[in-house]
Amino acid sequence: MINQGDINIILKFMPTAQAKCFIAGLIGKEKEYFKRIANNMAMTIKEAPAICETEDKGEEIKPVLHYFWGNVDIYITEIDKSGYNQHFGYTSLGLGYFEAGYIDLEHLFKELPELNLDFNFRPETIAHYRKIYEA
Repeated sequence: MINQGDINIILKFMPTAQAKCFIAGLIGKEKEYFKRIANNMAMTIKEAPAICETEDKGEEIKPVLHYFWGNVDIYITEIDKSGYNQHFGYTSLGLGYFEAGYIDLEHLFKELPELNLDFNFRPETIAHYRKIYEA
């Protein structure tokens, strides 16, 4: 069973278009599938490391969320639990760079509205992704 609080948490991590489709899925014929996704995503977000919690792990840390669109890949490793929406992670714009930094999802969703939160993400280490994007 998913509660409204968990749905609100999840929706903050989705671009508007994807959030609308997700809500439609929660009340549609495939609602059980979307409820499972919602439960998994809510748990992942709640249990994710906070900002600065993984500093000592270097590139052996595994991201908790993945966004994608075209050549763009964004991996969130730390969730801003203070409410400022400045999460920490790594980005690849498909140009041979893999950069770490703070990520403002609201700004990102405005600039890349086609971006999608990956519901089927199976994380590897940041070192693994660096090898892929900087090859």
